[in-house]
Amino acid sequence: MDCLIVDDVTVTRFIARTFLENLGVGVIEAEDGDGALNTLESNQNVDVILLDWHLKKKSGVELLQVIREKHGNDIKVVLFSGVEDGDKLQEAKEAGANAYISKPTTQEKIKDCFQDLGLLFV
Repeated sequence: MDCLIVDDVTVTRFIARTFLENLGVGVIEAEDGDGALNTLESNQNVDVILLDWHLKKKSGVELLQVIREKHGNDIKVVLFSGVEDGDKLQEAKEAGANAYISKPTTQEKIKDCFQDLGLLFV
């Protein structure tokens, strides 16, 4: 299984990569929406996207809407954000997110989320 991490903060991508690799998940990284869309066009092996809510050019929700338009619901998308807010969770679901994780992200949060989505059987 491969996960595309989309976050404009290098350290956050590094931490998420470490957690995912510890869980046996392959990792591809993109630092913005354009990079994510290019990766999705060129790589058919992305099973799940870990998508930051707050990206510089386009918000994670805006990017999610484009991903859903271009790729349908074939790829699971998990939005993650440092803001814990019930309204954010609702907005994420309405935009087509399969799940929402609050930051700080931990390996346990990712593991639990991916298990709930049927992506991991660890």
